[in-house]
Amino acid sequence: MISGILASAWHEAIPRRHSTRNYDERPVPDELLNGLTPLLSGFAPLCEGARAVIVADGTPKIFTGIIGSFGKITAPPPVALAFVADTSHPHYQVATGYLGEGIILQATYLGLATCWVSGGFSSAEAKSRVELEPSEKVMAMTPLGFAAPDETLGTKGIKAVTSAHKRKHLSSIVSGLPPKDWLPDCGEALEAARIAPSAMNRQPWRFDVDDKGVTISTFGLDLFPRAPVKLDCGIAMLHFEAVARANGLHGQWRMTDGASHVAEFIFADANP
Repeated sequence: MISGILASAWHEAIPRRHSTRNYDERPVPDELLNGLTPLLSGFAPLCEGARAVIVADGTPKIFTGIIGSFGKITAPPPVALAFVADTSHPHYQVATGYLGEGIILQATYLGLATCWVSGGFSSAEAKSRVELEPSEKVMAMTPLGFAAPDETLGTKGIKAVTSAHKRKHLSSIVSGLPPKDWLPDCGEALEAARIAPSAMNRQPWRFDVDDKGVTISTFGLDLFPRAPVKLDCGIAMLHFEAVARANGLHGQWRMTDGASHVAEFIFADANP
């Protein structure tokens, strides 16, 4: 379960978070990096199977890939974060999205700009800067810095591509109980999950609400190995839990073993 302090900060950060692909060269102060360090190894049980590493050199060589699932970085900052998955863990994809988005929201809260990148970075360059165990791999990265005041043609091009993938309305991704029967603040938590970032903004998740909790399921296929839908689900789960926790809607995620069903958020006062 996310702590109340983190949940409040991330609740505030969610509407401010956006993908930044063009950065200036200002260095990230140590005090801001120190604000992220306690989260790198995890901040809740669902983070098990993932960790993050600060990469402080060679970022221009890392972000050199073609346009990927979250877009190409046209002007990377001096610092980046690598999101590392332990592929021996059964839920490493969800864990990577969940942990990574928590750190990204903390960075947003601290005034830093970020952008999820999975296909648009060099795996070889990332591996050369991160010590990995045999079962680990760098699944995704984010630049970490300050947004440049102008936009490049590359940034505008990405926006043109993603504009074709408008976010779905809440009514099209949620089933089960009608909104009038939801617990207080459940709607706001679902809205926070709805606006969570995902590959090409395709929102590859669906939610089902009943009187005991909320179930999240995958919808659609993986775009390619580095952009699994379960990673996106982990991001949405983080958004849902942060807002629920901040508003006093207590509960916790329980992973499921179904092919499409990912997890259930069980309300704390639900009957067994």
